[in-house]
Amino acid sequence: MRTVSSSLRHLRAFQTVARMHNLRKAAEAVYLTQPAVTLAIAKLEEQVGAQLFERRSRGTFPTEAGELLLQRVDRMFDQIEGALDRLQISSPANTAASLAERITRPQARALAAIAPGAGAESGGKGITRASTFRAARELERTLGIALLTPASNGLSTTEVGRELARLLAIALQEVDSGINDIAAEDERQRGQLRIGAMPLSGSFVVGPVLNELTSRFPSAHFEIRTGDHGHLVRALLRGEIDLIVGLLREVADENVVQEPLVTLPYVVVARRNHPLSRRTTLTLADLEGYDWVAPNPGTARRITFEHLVAGLRHPPLANIQASSLSTVRLLVSGSDRLGLLTRFEFERDKGNGELVDLPIGPIEPAHALGIVHRADWVPSPLHRHFIESLRRQASLISGSLPVALSAPDCPGGVRREAHA
Repeated sequence: MRTVSSSLRHLRAFQTVARMHNLRKAAEAVYLTQPAVTLAIAKLEEQVGAQLFERRSRGTFPTEAGELLLQRVDRMFDQIEGALDRLQISSPANTAASLAERITRPQARALAAIAPGAGAESGGKGITRASTFRAARELERTLGIALLTPASNGLSTTEVGRELARLLAIALQEVDSGINDIAAEDERQRGQLRIGAMPLSGSFVVGPVLNELTSRFPSAHFEIRTGDHGHLVRALLRGEIDLIVGLLREVADENVVQEPLVTLPYVVVARRNHPLSRRTTLTLADLEGYDWVAPNPGTARRITFEHLVAGLRHPPLANIQASSLSTVRLLVSGSDRLGLLTRFEFERDKGNGELVDLPIGPIEPAHALGIVHRADWVPSPLHRHFIESLRRQASLISGSLPVALSAPDCPGGVRREAHA
C-alpha cells in the first residue's frame, strides 16, 4: 500500500502550483526555489505512482490524478486550520492559516504518539523517545499553547493536546486517501479499506460483501477490526478505521454519523427439545426460572436483553456473557439456557438444527443494522463500492426475513403477564 511521506511544506507547494499553474510563482509564494519545488513534485509523483502535472503552453496544470490528490490536500489543510480554530489555538496575530503553515508532519506524528499513552516508540520506525518528545515540544512552542504535561513515562498530553493529536492524525490521512482515489481509477484496482465489524450481525454482513469486492478489486488491501461498539467508535474517531458495520445504538457525538440499513428483530433461542419449545405461545412469565447467555455489556442487544428481563419477577443470573455466535450456540444447545439473537443471525445459523426460536415476541427495542462513519469523512471510490454493496446486502436481508411472531394483545412488544 502506497503512502505519502512528503512534508507538509512540499504538499503546500504542490497545492500552490496546482492553483497558480506556474512553477516560478508558486515557488516564490511558498518561499522555496523553483528547482526545490520541481524536485518535491517529482518525489510526490513517485510516492503516489502517477503523474500529477502536465506542461502546457499556458502553464503547468494538474492531471486527472493531480486533481484527485489536490482535493484531498485541500481537505487536509482545511481540517488542520479548522482544528486550530475549533480548539481556539489561533489568534489575530497568529491565524489558523499561518499556524497551519508552520506545523510539520514529524511534529503531528510525535503528538499522536504521545497522546494515546502508547509510548513515544510508536512515533515511527527508528524514532527515539527523545526525538519524539523534542518534536512535540517544538509543536507546542510553534502554537504557543500547552499541549504536554509531565507523566510517569516522561510526557503525556493535555486535553487540548489529545484532541489536536486526533484531529491532525485524521487530517494527515487525507493524502493517503488521495492515493486510494487515484488507485481506484487505475485498471489494477488498488486501494485500502479499513472496516470495523461488530460481533455477530456486522461480521455476517461484511463477509459476503468483501467476497464480492475482492473479486472486483483484486489488488486492494482490506483490514477488518472486530470489537464492541464503544471500542470501534473510539478507533473511528482516532482515524484508525474508516467505517463501522453492525447494530446501531445512540451516539452522543456530533462527529459521528449513522446510516441505518435494515431493522433486525430479535428472537429468543433455546436448544432443540427445550421444555419451552413444545409450547405454541409463550408469555414473558414463562421465561421465569431459566438462565441466559447474556449479551456482553455495551452492546446494542444488551439494551434489549435488559429491557426484556426487567419484567421478570426474578431476573436471571446471566453469569455467562458472550457475543460470539459459536459460543452462544454451544452454551445454549448444551443446556436449558436461553439466548438472544437477531432474526437474521438465527435464520443464517439454524441450518445445523441445534437451536430453535421460541414463540414469543415481538421483542423490543429492535435495532437497525447500519454503517457508522465520521461526519467529515469523504469516502474513496473503493469505500463507495463497499457501501453500495452493503446497501444491496441489507435489501436482500430485508426481503429474506420472515414476519416476526406477534402477541395479539401487545403488538408493541413482548406480552407480559401481571404478577401478584
